[in-house]
Amino acid sequence: MGSLTVASILGQLQGKRVLILEQHYIAGGFTHTFKREKGYKWDVGIHYVGDLEDGHKFRRLFDFVTRGGVRWQKMPYIYDKFVFPDFTFQAPSDLDAFRNQLIAQFPHEEKALMQYFSDVDRADAWYRKYILYKHIPGMLKPLVKPSKADTTLATSSTKEYLDTHFSDQKLKGLLTSQWGNYGAVPGQSSFANHAMVVRHFYKGGYYPIGSSKTILQSIEPIIEHYGGAIKINHRVEEIILEGNTAVGVRGMQKKGKDFIPFEYYAPVIVSDAGAYNTYCKLLPKSAPVEAQRTDLSAHPNGLSHLCLYIGFKENPETLGFKGENHWIFDGYDHDELYSDLDAVTEDRMRMAFLSFPSLKDPESKAHTGEIITFISYDYFKKWSTERWKNRGEDYEAVKQEIAERMLNFIEGKYPGFKDLVDFYELSTPLTTEHFTLHRNGEIYGMHTTPDRLLKDWNQVKTPIKNLYLTGTDAAVLGVAGAFTGGVFASVELMGKSLGLLHYIKLENKAQAFAKELQAKGIRTVFDESNS
Repeated sequence: MGSLTVASILGQLQGKRVLILEQHYIAGGFTHTFKREKGYKWDVGIHYVGDLEDGHKFRRLFDFVTRGGVRWQKMPYIYDKFVFPDFTFQAPSDLDAFRNQLIAQFPHEEKALMQYFSDVDRADAWYRKYILYKHIPGMLKPLVKPSKADTTLATSSTKEYLDTHFSDQKLKGLLTSQWGNYGAVPGQSSFANHAMVVRHFYKGGYYPIGSSKTILQSIEPIIEHYGGAIKINHRVEEIILEGNTAVGVRGMQKKGKDFIPFEYYAPVIVSDAGAYNTYCKLLPKSAPVEAQRTDLSAHPNGLSHLCLYIGFKENPETLGFKGENHWIFDGYDHDELYSDLDAVTEDRMRMAFLSFPSLKDPESKAHTGEIITFISYDYFKKWSTERWKNRGEDYEAVKQEIAERMLNFIEGKYPGFKDLVDFYELSTPLTTEHFTLHRNGEIYGMHTTPDRLLKDWNQVKTPIKNLYLTGTDAAVLGVAGAFTGGVFASVELMGKSLGLLHYIKLENKAQAFAKELQAKGIRTVFDESNS
């Protein structure tokens, strides 16, 4: 997503030719889809996206980058359900209703809840100011420098904040039900990351009509129009330096069973491989980035996961599902649940995310679902040296056993679920590692610890001249985060010291395009009332 965003913006605003090298046989990163028998199709990364309401900045920019080529379906009014042992909370696509439901259920915490929503807005605004602060000229930094009080709030842990302001454990568990969206339990995550996700879904969620593959399908023609290209099966293995300047890349192209070496040279190199891979694997040992390598190597491992992709015989609506997501927990203390990370391997699964791509996408041809839970990379490490699809019968047996346990866990919550299942396939952290090259199969890249946002590697610029980062490790996690990394990488490349002016130019172009779409009667977002 980060690379696609950069290529589209640089093409549209400056006519630049951009070459994207993708090591996978499908481009798009976590926005691609895959199919299996009987037409079953799943997205590997996108489960829902927020902030796509009319007039929202993210919506305008996304429409501009894709030239209106991605259409979004609004999810049901109850877009998320938080399922706990003794109650289920239905999250509405309306901030006032959400807040009022919480106060009605936890009246003794009303004052703290009002302060909480105010602080969520403060922490979210802090990040918007902070990322701008990182990318504007020094003379302008005092104008947008975040206050110390806001920085302290934003970079405290989510657990620290909740424990300071709330006494009700059930409420604390409920407020952090979406922690899987930001990749860290309350004790490990920054309050800023928590706040950004909470605010992102104030008005509910959206899903790409025709699946997330439409993102690549809309952007690739833009890249090609300006003379650029996307090359798949091209694995970059080294960034070529001349002195302290990045001048190209070299690697291997997979062609059938053969591997053919390649080199490409360019005036600017932008890496969407993640901060760890860029600094610790792609740059030569002689590169003057020892401080970044040391810090990245010591940074805690991020979240690794299991995903069970399911094809159904019948429509899951027969069991009452309507396209909402289900966050299911066997307790209220998410840190305690996470400490029992490998519980699923001992048949005592304790948490899951249940989602139905086919119920979100009006163009879906077959009924599908996904069950996600989290697990340590170490549990699968002994198979990490084996090749994809050739890891042996013992690996496949473990996968089968875990898949059954995941199905049984959902069956225990929703009787009749297993009877609907026609097909399933399990991905593990080794799958993620193989296709993304993320360290230990981390789904979100570098772990979202409270101090991550303050790290000097968590930005577009690097100490190497003409080398930049994009994607989630240049900003924050998720589709919106990767997109943001792409926007700020583009702004930096277009202007450097004049980057702020180019950001304003990009905003103006996006606003003009939004008016153009409106004048032509072209909609990119649909809900039950206008679809």
